[in-house]
Amino acid sequence: MNKVFLLSLYEEAVRVSKPKHCLPQYFNAFSKNDRVCVLGVGKAAADMAVEAHNYFGSNAYGLVVTRYGYENTESTGNIEVRLAAHPVPDENSVTGANALLAAASSVEPSESVIFLISGGGSSLACAPPSTVSLEQKLSLHKFLLRSGASIEEMNTVRKHVSVIKGGRLAAASKGQNTSLVISDVVGDDPAFIASGLTVQDTTTPQDAIAILDKYGFDNASPLRGYLANAPLLPKVKGDYKLVANAQSAIDAAVEMAKASGFSTRVISYTEKGEAQEVAKRHAQIALECKQQGKPILLFSGGELTVTLGDSKGEGGPNQEYLLALTKYLDGEPGICALAADTDGVDGSKDVAGGFIDESTLRNAKRKKIDVNAMLAEHNSFGFFESLESHIKVGPTRTNVNDFRVIYVS
Repeated sequence: MNKVFLLSLYEEAVRVSKPKHCLPQYFNAFSKNDRVCVLGVGKAAADMAVEAHNYFGSNAYGLVVTRYGYENTESTGNIEVRLAAHPVPDENSVTGANALLAAASSVEPSESVIFLISGGGSSLACAPPSTVSLEQKLSLHKFLLRSGASIEEMNTVRKHVSVIKGGRLAAASKGQNTSLVISDVVGDDPAFIASGLTVQDTTTPQDAIAILDKYGFDNASPLRGYLANAPLLPKVKGDYKLVANAQSAIDAAVEMAKASGFSTRVISYTEKGEAQEVAKRHAQIALECKQQGKPILLFSGGELTVTLGDSKGEGGPNQEYLLALTKYLDGEPGICALAADTDGVDGSKDVAGGFIDESTLRNAKRKKIDVNAMLAEHNSFGFFESLESHIKVGPTRTNVNDFRVIYVS
C-alpha cells in the first residue's frame, strides 16, 4: 500500500463533495424559467453559484462570498462573486455580509431565494452589531480558534455577536426561501453550519456567555456587556436540503476501496475531540487489527481539535493527528496513514494534511527530530515540512471536514 492509493481515496471523497457532483439534482425542484435570487457564502460558494447559473441561466441573480483563492473558474452570470478572509474575518467579510443582507431584504415575496451555504461562512460573512467593533470581533475569533473550543461552541458565540448569523440572513428575506447546504459540521446540525445563517436556532446569549466562561475569555471585555443584553434570535421559515457531508464523502471512498478488493471499516463518521487523544485510540485499533492478521482500511471523518494554549507551534488537527499516530504506532511495519482536510487547508498553512508510514519515525530520528517535543509544541507543520510528507492539493472549493484513512497490511 502506498501514498498514491490513499491519496486517490481522499480525492474521491473530495470529488463527490464538489458542487458539480452533489448540487445540480437539487435545482430540479425549481423551474428554469423563474426569476431566482441566489445568495451564498462559504468555501464552496463560487462553484455552487456556477451550478446555479448553469441551471437557471440569466434568470438567476444575486451574490455569494467565498474565500480568497477560491474564486470560480467558470461563469456565474448575474451572480456576483465577492472575496473575503478565512479563518479570521476582514473588512471584506463585513461588506460582503452587509451586501447579502441588503440583497435578501430587497427580494419580492413572490420570488424564490436559494441560499447556497458551505463551511467557512462564519468568517466570510461577518457583520458585528453597531456597538461591537470589527477589532473586538477579530479578537474574539482569534481567541476561539486557539481555545480548543469545538466548531459548535465557536459558532454559538459567533452568532450572538452578529446581525447576520443565527437565521438572521433568511429572516431578512420576504421571499420563498430554500437552503442548499454542504456540511462541514460533525453531525450536520444546520444551526452550526456557517453559524446557521438561514435556519432556526435555539441557542441564547447566555449559552454564548457560558462558553466564554468555560474557556477563560477576558472578563473585562466589552463583548461580555453586549452579550448580557443581546437580543434573542429570530423565527425563520424555509426549506432546507443537505447536499453533501462527511458520510457521503467517506462512503464514496469506501466503495472505491472495496471495488479494488480491500476490506474496510468506518471507525466513525463523526469523530470529535483532541487530535492526539483520537490518534492514540486509532493506533490501538490499527495495532489490534495487525495482531489479528487482518489487512484492512480504517476510515474516519469528523473534526478534531488542537488546544494550543501558549504554544507558538503551527499546523492543524490532521497533521497533529498524524504526528501523534507516528508516536503511538512506534514504527510498526505494514501500517500507513493519510489524514487531510477536504477543503485543502489544515490549520493555518496551505497544506491539506500529511502521510505517514513505518519509515516516518525512523526518518525523524535520523534528522534528530523529537516527536514528543513536536507534539508538546503542537508543531506538526514543522514536523511534516522537515520530512517532506505533506499532502498539498490547493483549494478544493468544498469542505466536508476531515478525511482519515489507515491501512493495515
